[in-house]
Amino acid sequence: MRILLLLTLTLAGWPTLAASTFSEQMTAFRAQLLLADPVARYNLIGINRAFPRVLLSPKSLLPQSAQYPLKDIRRLYQAAQKCQGPWPVNPQVTEPLVFTRAMCNHTQLPVAWFSRSGFIHPGGGSYAAKYAEQFPERRSELMRFFHIQERPQAEPDSLLGRLQRMESHAVDALNSGAKSLISQDEMWVRVGSYYHLYQASQWQPLLAEFDLRITPRGEQDFCLARVGNICWNEEKAPSYWPYLVGTLIVINLVALGGWAFNRWTVQRRLMQERMLVLQILTHELRTPIASLSMTVEGFRRKFDSLPDDFYEEFRRLCEDSRRLKQLAEASKDYLQSNQKPLSKETIPSVEEWLGYICDEHQVTLHVSQDGAVRANVYWLTTSLNNLIANAVKYGVAPVDVHAHVSEDRFTIAIRDQGELTAKDWKHIRKPFVSQSGLGLGLTIVESMIERMGGKLILSGPPTTFTLEIHCDASDVTSG
Repeated sequence: MRILLLLTLTLAGWPTLAASTFSEQMTAFRAQLLLADPVARYNLIGINRAFPRVLLSPKSLLPQSAQYPLKDIRRLYQAAQKCQGPWPVNPQVTEPLVFTRAMCNHTQLPVAWFSRSGFIHPGGGSYAAKYAEQFPERRSELMRFFHIQERPQAEPDSLLGRLQRMESHAVDALNSGAKSLISQDEMWVRVGSYYHLYQASQWQPLLAEFDLRITPRGEQDFCLARVGNICWNEEKAPSYWPYLVGTLIVINLVALGGWAFNRWTVQRRLMQERMLVLQILTHELRTPIASLSMTVEGFRRKFDSLPDDFYEEFRRLCEDSRRLKQLAEASKDYLQSNQKPLSKETIPSVEEWLGYICDEHQVTLHVSQDGAVRANVYWLTTSLNNLIANAVKYGVAPVDVHAHVSEDRFTIAIRDQGELTAKDWKHIRKPFVSQSGLGLGLTIVESMIERMGGKLILSGPPTTFTLEIHCDASDVTSG
């Protein structure tokens, strides 16, 4: 969890680090640009006094229907066409009503009225420009109340000329007091209450020097920073996608590893619990087995007095009692070994030992090299019995057993004429998902062989299960 948290914080911190570097680039660009001499300087307060914001905004040239009640504006328009009532009486249209009646009655409005008015007529454009159409002799007197686009075009280098040629988004930036804006290839940079103007020849080389790129706002969807009407980006903006993808891959791998570890821990705990239950059951079985052994021993002492008909049953009882006792002892050895190699006993002759097993199953034995080996006789015998019984019951006759003893290992191969191959091993060894009843037995056999330090291999066709156990030199004596 700590690793995941660290990776998440690192991922979240990249954009912050990038933003910090980009901010430093913009700051350095601004500082360097301010060292140059501006082509002009304008006081923002002076601009607002000479050109109120509504007289700069292009929106002021459009009808101002949102500023007044539509019903009263319609009535005022109808009355203005005839210059007679009924006139609207809503206080919100008092100023347009005064202006309209003055136009109808050819009344001279004082300059003070224009200075105190809202400047803009409900139909769009300035009151002053509309009034000057009817009273042209007052045009020059009222010119300062005209919208800038209603005035004659001024010199390009003058403030009015620059404002008249300014794009609408630049005008909005100016009215909002933006720190910087672009208009007609000139960059306006605000320093306190003044705007410093720089030509393209001054600011464009600095953009390249600081690896920056600017476009007018609205021409590009993505901006690392928006200032005024300028969209700022890095000229060669680094792509963070590889880092993001890489981090996500690492996070997924860590999460997958955590899930796998948790699953392994759960499975290990379950296995330990099952082993404990088996140990308890094995321990508890020893009591009834001991009691059964005592009963058998009691019968043995009175063997001569038993009826002849009971001899065969008594023999089976003795054999089963011996096998139960051997199973209990072997299980105890297995469960208490804690995954250590099982105890070993000496088998003087592999050929003789296998001959006894093969005779029981009536299969052919072939021993290419005989010898004495040390192994866990009970579990090895149990494993071979299981493999041979499977071959006889589920394989294709004839069934042969081949054995070979060498200096470092001994191998036993159980072969029938079936069609199983190595590819079938993964499926048939699954417990309870067996093919022809093989699964659970093969799982037990494989586990036992591994505990004895060997391995079980399936090959074919023909179907061949090879049991291979590695031995030290002291464990094998070739004969």
